[in-house]
Amino acid sequence: MKARLALVGLGTWAAQGHLPVYQGPRLAPYLEVAGLCSRDLRRAKAWCQRFGIAKGYDDFAAMLAEIQPNLVAVTTPDHAHTEYVVMALKAGAHVLVEKPLALSLDDCRRIDQAAKSSQRQVLTLFHKRSDPLWAEARKRILAGQYGHLQMALASIQNPLAVPAGGYFSSELAAQSSPNWFLGTHFYDLLRYMTGCDPVEVRAYGHRKVLPEHGVETLDSVKTDVLFQRPGQDEVASVSLMLSWNLPDPSTSLTKQAMQLHFEQGELELDGTRRGFAEFGVGQYRDVNPYFMRSTDQGLQGYGASYLEEAVYSLLMDGYRPSLPLADLADAWWATALASAVDESLAGGGRSVTVQRPGEVIG
Repeated sequence: MKARLALVGLGTWAAQGHLPVYQGPRLAPYLEVAGLCSRDLRRAKAWCQRFGIAKGYDDFAAMLAEIQPNLVAVTTPDHAHTEYVVMALKAGAHVLVEKPLALSLDDCRRIDQAAKSSQRQVLTLFHKRSDPLWAEARKRILAGQYGHLQMALASIQNPLAVPAGGYFSSELAAQSSPNWFLGTHFYDLLRYMTGCDPVEVRAYGHRKVLPEHGVETLDSVKTDVLFQRPGQDEVASVSLMLSWNLPDPSTSLTKQAMQLHFEQGELELDGTRRGFAEFGVGQYRDVNPYFMRSTDQGLQGYGASYLEEAVYSLLMDGYRPSLPLADLADAWWATALASAVDESLAGGGRSVTVQRPGEVIG
């Protein structure tokens, strides 16, 4: 018998990633997408017709009661994760949730308590972990090939078209920022790659271009973070540039790079230019063919494989994923660092200590 999946949150990534992967040839033998939920019932029904799904809902509790899913995918805007995750856990379902897990540590605690009470799992979808670029860097760093990390520069940026254009189907941009939408990707990635935890942060922000476009949020954030490997004294200083206001003619939807300097070497990682540049009539863009591409065997690439690995690991006893998936402790760290960044921004750039999960999470 196939496992039943219910999805809540009908936005760009649900249409381009989640549903095509769940209904793709590798998961279809094991998984049925049994229901979709949106605040707009007409939208839910239209999507059901589009993807061949039995029923659409505008009441999440009713969907859980009727479908009794084994697995729930939460792809709502960042600020709307917690209630859906907790309700799904209490209904006895495992949960896949888009990053970040939650926008506060109190909400992380609520989710952790619900997971423990229900004895169900929550995986947060930090898909950059499965990108071969970052995964290979992690392998070399953790093997001690370059010695201790001393300092790093990292940047992840979007053009205005993301927060001020048609990318989002809701008011997400005004309730988020480059810190949460982009930063949490790299906060998790830096821990994953280096084995170091964030200790302290100072942050500075700029707010001008997006408010002029009617979006009341920050254009860009600069954060300076101290990272430290557990049980060791050495501290690494990492600076991150996060922005939502690159001009729209930017050659990539996501511009991203890292330069990591170690005791005995350096890594330069370009996540934007993968050696594939597309020129067309009135168009020039950098293409990442490793993220997601259509094939006769369904979607391929690390964006698809990460979702598949997460589903297999939740539904199949004894399944061993090919890479460490982000558990609740990992998700805590990303939220804790983003929360510390917000606190530093509110305090005019003062130093803020990042709250460790301790025994609360994990």
